[in-house]
Amino acid sequence: MTLTIGFFTDTYVPQINGVATLLPLLDRLLTQQGHRVYTFAPSYHGHRWSREGERVFRFPALKFLYHKESRVTIPYHREAWRAFQELDVIHSHTPFSLGILAIRISRRQKVPHVHTYHTLFTEYLHYLPKYLRPTPTMVGRISSAFCNRCDAVTAPSNPMKEELVSYGITVPIHTLPFGMDLERFTGPPQVDVRKEWQIQEGERLLLCAGRLSREKNVSFLLQAFPRALRRLPGLKLIIVGDGPARGELEREARELGIAAQVIFTGYLPWVTLIDYYKSADLFVYASKTEAQGIVFVEALASGLPVVAVGEMGALEAIDHGVNGLLVKDNKDEFVEAVVGLLGDEARMVEMRRAALQRAEKTSIQHSIETLHGIYHQMLETRQSVGQARR
Repeated sequence: MTLTIGFFTDTYVPQINGVATLLPLLDRLLTQQGHRVYTFAPSYHGHRWSREGERVFRFPALKFLYHKESRVTIPYHREAWRAFQELDVIHSHTPFSLGILAIRISRRQKVPHVHTYHTLFTEYLHYLPKYLRPTPTMVGRISSAFCNRCDAVTAPSNPMKEELVSYGITVPIHTLPFGMDLERFTGPPQVDVRKEWQIQEGERLLLCAGRLSREKNVSFLLQAFPRALRRLPGLKLIIVGDGPARGELEREARELGIAAQVIFTGYLPWVTLIDYYKSADLFVYASKTEAQGIVFVEALASGLPVVAVGEMGALEAIDHGVNGLLVKDNKDEFVEAVVGLLGDEARMVEMRRAALQRAEKTSIQHSIETLHGIYHQMLETRQSVGQARR
């Protein structure tokens, strides 16, 4: 059954984050299977509505005052209203401006609506001034009010699903992590990362990738790194990404005396980032707020073992002792895991193999199959309810 699907999102390319990376991939794969996908997203260049090709509608948007990379979308687009009438399924990826529009269109067109809850919003409240900042309880109530107006919700991990249940969400919640398109990870690297950054033969390379912001806990890695350096002098840490905390983190690296061993690359194109994964020895991550953690999926798809703080999405993505190590929020324990793993080459080889195997089992193709099932289940439920009312 061919479907016309509408993605509603308040973040999209050129913004760089997990959701903005995922949606074009879902669009491409669903289109390859014969479906039609419309994407309704904010504009990042100007305040007027516009259209990219036949299927991407850019809504007028303003920069969010307290987070300049994000947009506050104005839910008006004259041409998009015609596309709304074609939709069989609505899939929202935001509870904000365009998510609210998705609820409105779902009710008006009597179209089933699934929402993917990508972000643990309680960990992002610090971006708002105190006089505008809701309590975690209020966040739960707002999330519940939104999600219970949908037909179904997907959560990228079981810990996130448990969080949503605690909010009082009563519609069906499906655990649906999104994997990677493994075809993008085949072939040799196009960038010689070690040559580009003058990393000498025999030096070991740790990689961290993601947005540089307070909730990502990158400072934890910087504070742990000098302890690792004392035990493994030939160690480098590359941090890929950008964000509001970059200047503060670079200053912290200088104050810790590790600026020569820590490389901040800024944002990189995704195809280039894949080469960084392939060139590293370990992926290290300390965030405790990842709903899924696309970076974990990318690391595993590159055959890269992971050492991470064992919270939220890391608990789902990483099989402790198999494709990586999960530790408590303790720097000494983190360093012990990194140093111990780098010193055990036989274990590293096994973990690289296990990482690739896990990536194959949880590829985006498997995710698409599950998503199909959710779409069709919603359509069947709507149809049966409609027949029962006649």
